[in-house]
Amino acid sequence: MVKVKKVFLSLGVCLLLVVIGLVSYAAYIYASSPEVVRNPKLEHYHFRMQILVDGKAENFAEKGYQTGYAKDQCNANLPEQPIHFHDNKDQFTHIHWEGMTGGMVMKYYGWNYIGGIDNALGYKLDDLTNIQKVTTHGNYLPAVPAGAKFYVFTGNEDTFKERNFNDWKDQDLEQFFGVTSNSPAHEINKGEEVSILDSLFPKAYAHGENHEAEATTDDETEEQELTRINNLIGNVVLFIQKDKPSEEQIKQRFNKLEPLTDSTCGG
Repeated sequence: MVKVKKVFLSLGVCLLLVVIGLVSYAAYIYASSPEVVRNPKLEHYHFRMQILVDGKAENFAEKGYQTGYAKDQCNANLPEQPIHFHDNKDQFTHIHWEGMTGGMVMKYYGWNYIGGIDNALGYKLDDLTNIQKVTTHGNYLPAVPAGAKFYVFTGNEDTFKERNFNDWKDQDLEQFFGVTSNSPAHEINKGEEVSILDSLFPKAYAHGENHEAEATTDDETEEQELTRINNLIGNVVLFIQKDKPSEEQIKQRFNKLEPLTDSTCGG
């Protein structure tokens, strides 16, 4: 009888340890996953990003950065991954989940300045029957040279300004750029009324569908129209080097922005 009690006691201890382990692991993945990853919401906007390490510009049009996708498919399904480069285009960064930050974008391609789970942005926990690890795309960004600093600038060909690296790293990109996405999905997430058509086809004016009917003013320039059609919220240039770049170097990069075009539904 004593032996039986010891066996049951041992089993009970083992079971308790297993439960504690599972609870601890669950707490870890929850705490290590930002809310925007744990409970992702559909978004679709773009920004142009240039990264220069010791003067050499990274080319996001290279195959390693690019992701394939099913073109010409307008729907309200949440993509598996929140960040993309595709169509063999440099600079043009696609954001598909709400709340992404510059730090998440950098981590997604190999520079982790925000901590958390290695090689992942966290775990998607909105459906506990289908928990998914949101893995990063890979370690494609070049090594950061010893002693280098991050110099961050936003703007365009006409005007630009230096920004705080921590703001770039930690802020929601819409907050960082000071521009609100015009995607209908954005309004749905904020609880505002949106037509059934827009909820089913959330990229109607983020990618050139019916954009003439959505024009905000007759005086809108072609560049303003293309910015609206592409739902472009801003441009950022990161210089990673020891010394601050000259104004001429900064201007040169903003004069090399990827041109905007009418885009097909799907990207």
